[in-house]
Amino acid sequence: MSLRLFIADDHAVMRTGLRAVLEKEPDFVIVGEAGNAAEVMEGLHRTPAEVLLLDLSMPGTLTGTRLAGAVHARFPSTHVVILTMHEDPHYLQEALREGARGYVLKKSGAEDVIRAIRAACRGEVHVDPALRDRSGTAASASPRPARVGPVEGLTSREREVCRLLALGHTNVEVAAQLGISDRTVESHRTAIMRKLEVASRAELVRYALDNGLVS
Repeated sequence: MSLRLFIADDHAVMRTGLRAVLEKEPDFVIVGEAGNAAEVMEGLHRTPAEVLLLDLSMPGTLTGTRLAGAVHARFPSTHVVILTMHEDPHYLQEALREGARGYVLKKSGAEDVIRAIRAACRGEVHVDPALRDRSGTAASASPRPARVGPVEGLTSREREVCRLLALGHTNVEVAAQLGISDRTVESHRTAIMRKLEVASRAELVRYALDNGLVS
C-alpha cells in the first residue's frame, strides 16, 4: 500500500532534493508540493495525503507551528512531520502541542526523515534523536520541579488517554477511539494532569515522551 506524501518548503531546491530521496522508497508517492502556507492548504484540499512534510519557516499568513495546527484541524487524517533547522526545544513543544507527529532537523540524514514519516503513519510521535539528547541534557543541567505523581500512579485507562492526547488527538477523537464520552475523556485528562502535575498539553507531551508512553 502506498503512502501519499506532500512536501512543503519555500526553497524549490530543498523540495527537489526531498522528492529525489523519498521517491527511492518503493511505497512512497509524492502527491504534491507547496512553497507557502496558502499553497499547503489548497494543495491538501485538492490532493489528500497521509503525511505532510512541513518546514516551519513558510511564508504566508499562517507560519510555523500555527500552520501545523491549521493542517491538523482541517485535515485530521494528514499527519504532520516537521522538517526544520530550528533546534530550540520551544519549537518542538509548540509543534507537538499543535498536533505534529514528527520533528526532524534538516541537518539529520534521510533515514531519520523516513523513520519519522513511517512512525507518524503508525500513530507514533518521532522526535529527532539529536534534539531529544539536547533536551535531556538541558533538563538534567537545570533544576525542574519535582513531580510527585509518577506514571505508575495512572490507571490503565488514564495511561491510554494520556498516550492518545500526547499523540495530538482531540478529546472527541480519543472518545471515539476508546468508546467513551467526551466528558469522560475530559475527566480523565483532568485527573492525569493533576496526578502528573503538568499544566499544559506541551508539558503532558514532554512527560509522555520522557516516560515512554509514546516513542
